[in-house]
Amino acid sequence: MRKLLLILSIVLLLFSCAKEDDEDSGFSIVAADFPSYDAARAITGSSDNIVMLLPSGTESHSYDPTPRDMIRIAKSDLVVYTGGPSDEWVRTIISSLDNPPASFALTDQVELLTEEHVEGMEEEEEHDHDHNEHEIDEHVWTSPLNEIVIIRNLADVMKTLNPAMEDSYEINATEYIAAIRKLDEAFRAIVDNSKRNTLIFASRFPLLYFVNEYGLEYYAAFPGCAEESEPSARTVAFLIDKARELEVPCILNIEMSSPMIADVIAEEAGCDVRVFNTLHNVSASDFYSGKNYVDLMVENIEVLREALN
Repeated sequence: MRKLLLILSIVLLLFSCAKEDDEDSGFSIVAADFPSYDAARAITGSSDNIVMLLPSGTESHSYDPTPRDMIRIAKSDLVVYTGGPSDEWVRTIISSLDNPPASFALTDQVELLTEEHVEGMEEEEEHDHDHNEHEIDEHVWTSPLNEIVIIRNLADVMKTLNPAMEDSYEINATEYIAAIRKLDEAFRAIVDNSKRNTLIFASRFPLLYFVNEYGLEYYAAFPGCAEESEPSARTVAFLIDKARELEVPCILNIEMSSPMIADVIAEEAGCDVRVFNTLHNVSASDFYSGKNYVDLMVENIEVLREALN
């Protein structure tokens, strides 16, 4: 944090002396990560004038802002960010500005859950990371109903800040919300008509809001945003035993996580491995092809159908 504050003070000094861009780029939005970026893009209907600070395909929890990021935040009209432990630096930057931009935190829009430990999961004290048992789970967007609230509230904020685009924002938000409602209906239909009710994840588990929304049980190696590390032999053995006991058709792994442990569990349990998107970030190819929340959640529909049947 001291390093961040030192860099911030230098950057803001340089920024105060920097000349403005020659052209007015219009209403500008800075998004800290993909969920924030996608929500803003859905409402504007375009990626123009929206900058995502977290590079696609990178780990969000260990990201450090660059001086350029700080300047972008300072010059923006609106900053959209998660508001959890992984981007606390955004609040630090905004609070340091004499004339801060408007801000919107996803975690301020819905009721929050705290990370939890389930049977067989690695205990936090066994690994070197900063989380504790009372850490909030910041992955609020993984529940489609939460995402609907986020889109609606963000659209209202953007309409206030940029009234010239009010009608367009409202139309775009309404259309996106309708698509997300269809996702919710599809997930509920699968859960209501499935043979099973339990998912097994071989890695971290940033999907607490999702399973709570649909009444699902789960087992996983690590809670929420636990730093990526290899689970103990005891945890791997537990997950293998559970997979055999429940006769699950597949072990789930989250995007951009090593498949090594999932492959071991699946091989021992005699099942397959599937990727379940958490949308904390996306690969570079998905980002540049324009994939959005709905696209990636549609992929999850088929994965969930297989995992529960």
